[in-house]
Amino acid sequence: MHAGAAWAILRYPVEEIEETVHASDGEPGLMAAQERLKTGRNEPCPCGSGRKYKKCCLRADEDRARHAAAAAQFQSPAVAKLQPAVSAPEKEADLDADGAAPSRKAREVSEADRRLDELWQWFDSLSSPSAAQLDEWLERLLALPPEGIEWDDVLHACAQKGHPDLPAVFRRIAVRVPHTHKTAMSHFYWAAAEEFTRRGFDALLPEVAAGFSNLDEHSYDADALVHLEDFLLAGRFETEALVLAEHFLPIVRADSGLMPYAAVEKCNLIFQLRAGIALRGGYGAPASPHTVTQALRRDLQEDIEDEAIDHAVLVACEAADPAWTRACFDLVTGDIRESEQAWQDCVRLYDALLRVAREAWRIDGVPPGWAFVGLSRLLESVYRARNRDEMKRSRNRKTQKESRPRNLLDYLNPAGMEQRIVQACPDVLGVSVARAQVLVDAHTVLLDFASRHELLADGSAAAARTELVRLRGVLAPVAGSSQGVRPVTTVDSP
Repeated sequence: MHAGAAWAILRYPVEEIEETVHASDGEPGLMAAQERLKTGRNEPCPCGSGRKYKKCCLRADEDRARHAAAAAQFQSPAVAKLQPAVSAPEKEADLDADGAAPSRKAREVSEADRRLDELWQWFDSLSSPSAAQLDEWLERLLALPPEGIEWDDVLHACAQKGHPDLPAVFRRIAVRVPHTHKTAMSHFYWAAAEEFTRRGFDALLPEVAAGFSNLDEHSYDADALVHLEDFLLAGRFETEALVLAEHFLPIVRADSGLMPYAAVEKCNLIFQLRAGIALRGGYGAPASPHTVTQALRRDLQEDIEDEAIDHAVLVACEAADPAWTRACFDLVTGDIRESEQAWQDCVRLYDALLRVAREAWRIDGVPPGWAFVGLSRLLESVYRARNRDEMKRSRNRKTQKESRPRNLLDYLNPAGMEQRIVQACPDVLGVSVARAQVLVDAHTVLLDFASRHELLADGSAAAARTELVRLRGVLAPVAGSSQGVRPVTTVDSP
């Protein structure tokens, strides 16, 4: 992730894609584009990519056709331009193969698709639309059957065209579009979280989460839920992230389309965020161990070990911390499922992370649940990196073990930090920016703690801080990049 890195869509370089799309300039290329424009927006792209036409070559074909000849006819803002008359050939095309008129329902569907295509064509023709034009376009979309429209695309499009009141666009759609499986509103809320974060409207993320909670087991999307949780965590809305995760836990558990670990991961997130409430003293002052235990254990008995809960209660209810040494952060060796010592080392390390989160709350006002989630993900990224290294050595048939850091604080070293963060934050396309932001901030929390307690040499701490500042600066322009595009890092993609 560095400035000037190549851009990619689904791992294909954009430059190569553009060369393919624009390989034939002039009239032959224009004719090919006009032929492809006959394809429906939701049909497979004629280029053979397997993606929907609107997600692939549509924009490029429209640009070519518009620049060549058709721009003028769409520039008028008059409402009439939104309602072009149906030509005789189009009317004839409405007849079925036997020359008979299709059913009324089929005609209605066809008419809705035609109107939708026309509205998108008109929208795409506007280079600098006014707010009134965008609002008129949105209103006409809302008048169509909602099931045939991808509302996340609509929100992204309004953002890209510079609508001056994107929150109002979000609210109009959220209120008027039914939350059903066919309307795919999960992706709409995912898009809203992306756009609001990108434009500095982070304060609206709780409102997005509240809207997402109107979805049920039939209309929610598990990936969208995880991404929205990550956006909330990146914005440090730990309470809202907890409420959202608790609300959807029964739905995730009942979702037969998910892998079993999905529910376990949701339980871990809930446990970590609840532990943060306990670290704040949010379950009573002074906190009763019994009250805190009941709060942490509620609905999680099947997936969270009782001993892990008991230790979290102990940390939350005790005031004193141990004498801090680097040994407190020694990594676990061995299998916690087979070795009692390994399990105790695991509990000891997570106890240390809980105490780090509590100190960050007391000294810096850092939300402790958010910090504990981030620190836990940091530790997981370290173990995953170590496992990958072990598998590489095994494949290369190396018998001699290479020396690796055995202490978590050693992983604050800039060497390999970026690669580890990238590999720990995969997304559908490239890197999950929100998750990476949480992970970078968690490194900072741990670094501040280690520096306060002189557990890290001054030179090492300074180098780590410089690297974290650099990574945070790299993530900022990535968060502002266009939808579906992420920069490729200098390291191998996961």
